[in-house]
Amino acid sequence: MKKNITVFVSYARANRDLATRFLKKFKEQAAPSKQYHYTFWRDSDILVGEKWHEEIQHALGECDVGLVLISPALLGSQYIQDHELPKFVKSGGQAVIPVMLQPIDLERHDLKGLLQTQIFRLDRTRFASPKAYGECSGSHRDQFALELFRQVEARLDKIVVK
Repeated sequence: MKKNITVFVSYARANRDLATRFLKKFKEQAAPSKQYHYTFWRDSDILVGEKWHEEIQHALGECDVGLVLISPALLGSQYIQDHELPKFVKSGGQAVIPVMLQPIDLERHDLKGLLQTQIFRLDRTRFASPKAYGECSGSHRDQFALELFRQVEARLDKIVVK
């Protein structure tokens, strides 16, 4: 029997289109998982008339893991810094899966507590350096999603009680 995993997707609204394309690829990989049944929550699930801050806080409290799609816009978001990231970067918080959606400078950008956490990027021997999802195209985007899926499953295998 598959274990249910609720994934809170944290991303900057400025990156909505790229985040949506990334999630489509990642969901294609996650759907046929042998071990886990993934449910993804993102702010687009908030219905008209609902109190968005309360809905986000509720979703953060209910999630098993946070998929943080890192970009300069995410790092610059005061709301994400104040209300989302603390749930994942503080000791004892929910598990975090940080994914580099757009390129950032690991030396010069303030990573808001994510610096100590391994950030996923696609690494290939022919690349000069690992790539953010937004730097990939075509089959490399498929490879990005597949490699991330493998790492997410391995991480869940370590933290989920079966």
